[in-house]
Amino acid sequence: MSDKNYKMHVISGTHWDREWRHTSEQSKPRLVELVDTMMDVLEKNEDYKAFCLDGGMVVLEDYFTVRPENYDRLSKLIKDGRVQLVNWYTLPETFTVAPEALIRNIQKGQQMADEFGGAIDSGYTATGYGQTSQLPQIYKGFDINSAIFYRGTTKHTLEPLFEWEGKDGTKIYTLRAFDEVTRTNWFFYVHQPLVTGKPPRTLGYEYNPEHIPSHMCDQEYYVRAIKLLREEYAYNKDPEALKKALEDIKEQAAPYVIGNHYLAMNLEDNDVPFPLLPEMIKDLNEVSDDIEIVQDTLDEYMENIIEESKQRNLPVHQGELRYTAVEPGFNGLLGATHSSRMKLKIKNEEVETKLLYHAEPLASVFYMMGGEYPQQIMKRAWRHLLLNHAHDSICGAAVDQAHEDMMYNFSVAQTVAEEITSRSVEEIYKKIDTVSDFQQDDHTIVLFNNLPFARKKVVQLVIDLPKFKTGGDMVDPCSGIGAEEDDREIDFFDIVDSSGNKIDYTVISKDDIKMAIDRKMDTSGIKSSFIRRRILLHAEVPAMGYAAYALRPREREYAPHPQIGEDRKLLARDGILENENIKVQVNSNGTFSMLDKKTGHKMDNLHYFTDNGEVGSAHLSSVPQRGSVQTSLGEPCRISISESNGLRGVICIETQITIPAGATAPGDDRLTEQSVVPITTWLTLEKESEYLKIKTKLTNNARDHRLRVNFPTNIYTDYADVENAFAVDKRTIKWEDTKENWEGFYPFNPMQNFVDVSDGKIGLAVLNKGIREYEVKDDPQRTVAITLLRTHRAYMTANSDMTPEELEKHRGQHSLGTLEYEYALFPHKGDWHSANVLQKAYDHKVQTIAIHALPYSTGELPSCKSFFEITPSDRIMVSALTQSSDGKAVLLRVWNSSDEKADVQIKTPFSDFKASRVQLNEKHIEEIKNSGGTVKFEIRPHGIETLRFEK
Repeated sequence: MSDKNYKMHVISGTHWDREWRHTSEQSKPRLVELVDTMMDVLEKNEDYKAFCLDGGMVVLEDYFTVRPENYDRLSKLIKDGRVQLVNWYTLPETFTVAPEALIRNIQKGQQMADEFGGAIDSGYTATGYGQTSQLPQIYKGFDINSAIFYRGTTKHTLEPLFEWEGKDGTKIYTLRAFDEVTRTNWFFYVHQPLVTGKPPRTLGYEYNPEHIPSHMCDQEYYVRAIKLLREEYAYNKDPEALKKALEDIKEQAAPYVIGNHYLAMNLEDNDVPFPLLPEMIKDLNEVSDDIEIVQDTLDEYMENIIEESKQRNLPVHQGELRYTAVEPGFNGLLGATHSSRMKLKIKNEEVETKLLYHAEPLASVFYMMGGEYPQQIMKRAWRHLLLNHAHDSICGAAVDQAHEDMMYNFSVAQTVAEEITSRSVEEIYKKIDTVSDFQQDDHTIVLFNNLPFARKKVVQLVIDLPKFKTGGDMVDPCSGIGAEEDDREIDFFDIVDSSGNKIDYTVISKDDIKMAIDRKMDTSGIKSSFIRRRILLHAEVPAMGYAAYALRPREREYAPHPQIGEDRKLLARDGILENENIKVQVNSNGTFSMLDKKTGHKMDNLHYFTDNGEVGSAHLSSVPQRGSVQTSLGEPCRISISESNGLRGVICIETQITIPAGATAPGDDRLTEQSVVPITTWLTLEKESEYLKIKTKLTNNARDHRLRVNFPTNIYTDYADVENAFAVDKRTIKWEDTKENWEGFYPFNPMQNFVDVSDGKIGLAVLNKGIREYEVKDDPQRTVAITLLRTHRAYMTANSDMTPEELEKHRGQHSLGTLEYEYALFPHKGDWHSANVLQKAYDHKVQTIAIHALPYSTGELPSCKSFFEITPSDRIMVSALTQSSDGKAVLLRVWNSSDEKADVQIKTPFSDFKASRVQLNEKHIEEIKNSGGTVKFEIRPHGIETLRFEK
């Protein structure tokens, strides 16, 4: 037992970035070298206590793809506690990905870690750019009672150990690492001076011929880094040098001392273990008067400081953590990642939605009806999606090729989701009674709604009806009369519900096509002629269920004596869109005004574009010293009506914005050369809809800029309500006076599917699909600015001072080419909660799924049914309906969006299923009575609950 007053815990490991400076495949040989070295060091030296692989369980997965023969060898080291693992599969950026994706990420990570004896006890989100408010509850659901991170915190705002309280009231112990060097103070203050001979925190290298620098120098491989061929394991053993290093780390770590415990972290990026570390620690102990230095694990360190801190009251922080850095150091919030490489964010949201709200719920319902759940292929889809959620990947911070590789992962996940969705719908359709309520000649159309509230809206369908020929193709040029009509061909029809009531519909296009026929008993190359109609249908579908309609053939209706009718209720007329709730007037400059007919609130000059210079990185925004802000106001504009009928109106606005083509090489000025960014926007208003849909398409040929679309709300407030992971958080829009801090105030912030501005009486919500950054300006109009595009300059290539040739070669971060965005404006009465903004955001985000077929059978399901009817539907949202990990049950995960507890009731036709509450890790909590298909339970404010339904 040491008689020294303090103990310094040295935590050895590596922060492994599988996609950053290299692609994942380029990283694998480097990873093999690291892990092979690690195993050699640990096996040969028992004094080298442990080494942490902090990049998530994907690190082991990547390693074993190259070194499968080392499985037993590495497994033993892990089970013996010599190799430490973290709970995640990939370390994600928690604000950018879907909330449910965070759960699947930890779940996969823990399941993989359990194979080796488990991961560390603490939740480790070392590279989240800020910490989302529900992370304590998420961690607790996986039996993780403490967290370790650094971004979003500073030593000026939080003690090194504190209690973090989530939005639901869950508390966990939280360790925040170092402002100066995050997780690497031992590396930079001890290892670097003693091993490399450099002063602390030096990121440069002085050319040394003794190291034999080598460089690939042909035209193809010259872009690779210079590699040192000679490096020797040694350190400076001079007592004075040892004392100096020890004094340096003592001074740095002193503000973070907890009780008598110093923390010394040695988890530098992609760093191999230093084999002489135990010897170095021994020599440092020889010159240390008051500190005992020990190599330790994160679990042991956390256990020590938590136990010691129980003797006093720890400070408590509530909610999300998004503090910015005060002093120069490595621990900035780095809060600009949500707008870099926007194509990735938009594609990610599309794939997440298809997995979570199309494939999984439909496959789960089919499973509950006795079908097979495609568990293995769905696991494969999730694996490929989660690979893209690693922080450097989803944030767009890696080399171009790494992000191009991500598109394959997205493609795998998306195509699996689409295939499982179609197959599940087809199987469920077979079990629906499409005979009793319909007629023999009907064509049935079944709509599926996978959201927890009923929906009545205009849906667009593509209906292919068979085409038959009874004569030649000749058509009289004068009358247009051709061959006689075939009685089998459907030219005229009504669309009816299961009670025979006619439903409003509009045919918007009609084309002759030849469609492939998927038939098991014939060649896959067969085709048949069809007439394709694109139809708008004003339909109702119950919550988490389906509704069947029928396209009913009828005779042509003649009007021998046409009567004068009422005014047509067209939704688009001469630059105006209007329905029961909203009136939109398009201006000659491409902006528009919007009147909320329910409140009388009018907003003018909506939807203009602004563009400013941008020369920052994927993580940080930086603008040229001298540069103007361009707007689309005053640019040429052409306005046209694309569609106008009683169900939908569409106005097309074609405009542009003229901007500098880039910035100068130093980034101080924008170029005088101009680039025109053409922008086409379609405004769509549907019958009875409470929000205006907007689709924008642009072609970017410029670099070094940020493009935003702006909505002056004329709603005075100091706050915005924003959806984040399992929460709607309130954030101030007021600027913080950060003086001359190293990292200034971020006026822009991340969001999930909406941001809402309200004064409590009226409000405007901007809904979106995959757009992850907003700002509410502190101007009198409280303008909402949505970032559509932000290019950046931080090239993760070996040469950071790019030559013109390299600048031309590496262009991905400038998002050149065509981009498309979908968002919507929802003006409303009251605040976000009373106006059901969250529900509107998901109504906009998640489409209804439809199938068209002939009446099939008198199945056991009626023509209209809700599989899960959840009340209260105004505050309980569904995060997932999926199969359990053991493949024996279905999980329904819900969360309470309100500040009040809720008595939840779920009605389901699956009355023979046993119901229970489980944790996020699917551990049993308690049984819940299933009374004839009705399940009741209480959910706390902002609580997340997972129900298990098992036969």
